[in-house]
Parts: sequence; structure tokens; C-alpha cells
Amino acid sequence: MPGFDLPRRETIVRSNRSGEKKPQALILAAGRGQRLGDSADEFPKCLLQVGGSSLLDHQLNMLVEAGITDICVIAGYQKNAVERACQNRAHVIINPEWACTNSLYSLLLARAWVNRDLVVMNCDVLVDSSALSMLLNNKSSCFAYDSSSGDDDEHMKVEIFDGVLKSMSKDLHHSKVNGENVGMLYFQQQDSTQLFVHADALVSAGGGRQWMAEAVQLLARERALVGVDIKDLPWIEIDYHADLEKARDYTWPLIEQRRQFVSRGAAVGQSANDREYAEP
Repeated sequence: MPGFDLPRRETIVRSNRSGEKKPQALILAAGRGQRLGDSADEFPKCLLQVGGSSLLDHQLNMLVEAGITDICVIAGYQKNAVERACQNRAHVIINPEWACTNSLYSLLLARAWVNRDLVVMNCDVLVDSSALSMLLNNKSSCFAYDSSSGDDDEHMKVEIFDGVLKSMSKDLHHSKVNGENVGMLYFQQQDSTQLFVHADALVSAGGGRQWMAEAVQLLARERALVGVDIKDLPWIEIDYHADLEKARDYTWPLIEQRRQFVSRGAAVGQSANDREYAEP
């Protein structure tokens, strides 16, 4: 394919922790984040600081708290900095073509590493950890979306029918939009296997610059991908400097407030659902 080579399976390291019952997790973190302007010059997007920690740290901590320790990070831009930041907490696969590919290609690089159920996360998403719990508690492959969003051209929009995904695209007509994809998905093993089949076919046909959503759409035609609405949880996708400022000034304080609220509830024997949580 002009511009870059297809992933070679023999160069991708397979995890040897297949005995674990918890799913694996894949964090897509190869991109630079050019739309962030000067904010992305010093650090790759996944290492931007929010609330005293990097976005990558927030995601790794959330996964570990959920009992998920078999984690892979796809790195590209400033790969050495990303590898150092992982500190042996995650296996790292390098996307050498990060500058001319997109999330679909990065996903495909992990094909040989994946050997059971899989959580996939975009590195530029800051989200309350309850979103991950909601996905893991689902009995089928599923994805997080926000039904109160999806009206911006840059949003990865979703169309949902009878609770399952019908289409996912930035170009989805407004009449079909039921929300915005959050960038956190859970696939049972048989579905993740088929997801990689579609990703391989798309990249082989010249689609290395496409979003992962292209493969997800194809999978949704064959398998039921349940939509999990997290509209009541604080979250943000960080694409622009204004998003980064909002994450620091608004979203992270809300996440912290909710964490403290849940901790207090647990201390007195109540779950988060037993009490009303009110955002300021």
C-alpha cells in the first residue's frame, strides 16, 4: 500500500498471560494531537497533564482498579516518552507509521497480542471510572456513548436502534444521530476476533488512514453491540486546547467530586445508586 507497510504479524508480541480471566485492555495512543497546538509540542497527547497526572496515568489507574492488568499501549509520536511513562505497567507496541495512519491501523497492530475479551480506549478521553464498570457489567459486547451529545462535526456520532449500534461515523446525518461515541468499547473474544478481521480487510484495501469506527460499523452488521449511555457521568474528549482547559477546570473536578461522594457512600454502606449525586 502506498505510504506505509501493512502490519506484519510475526513482529507483534503476543501476551503470555492467557490464564487471566479479566479482559485485556488496549489504549490507542499513537497520535500527536496537532489540533492542540502548542500544548502538544512538548508531550504526546496521552501525556498531557490533568489533575496532577497524565491522561495515560488516569486510564492505566482506572483499568488496574477494575482488576485489568494485561494492558497494551499503541505508541507512535514521542514513543520513547510513552514507553517510559508506562513504567512496565503495560506492554507497548510501536506504530512506526503514526504520522500517516489512523486508529484503525493502530488497532490492527495489536491483533496478535489479543487473546481474549478486550477493552479498547482512546488515549484522549478523560472519563469517570463508572463508565468502565458499566461496560464490564454488561453481558455482551458494548460501547459507551453520550445521548446528550453528537451535534458537532468532529463528534464520532452513533445511530442506535433497539439498544444496539446501527452505525458509527463522523458524517452521520443529524436525523440519525442518537449520541456521541465516548471512545471506550468492550468486545467479547469472538467479537474482537471478528473486529480484527474487518480491520485487516480495510487496511489491506488501502484504509490505513481510517478511523477504528469503520471496522466497528462492519462488526455491528453481524453482531449486537449494545450502547451504554453515560450521559450522567463526567467525561471529555480532548482534541483542542479549549478541551484541555475544560478537562482541568471542570471535568476533572467533577470526577474527583464523584469519587469522593462514592467513597463516602461506601464508608456508610451505601452504593452510588443509593444516593442522589448532584453536579455543581
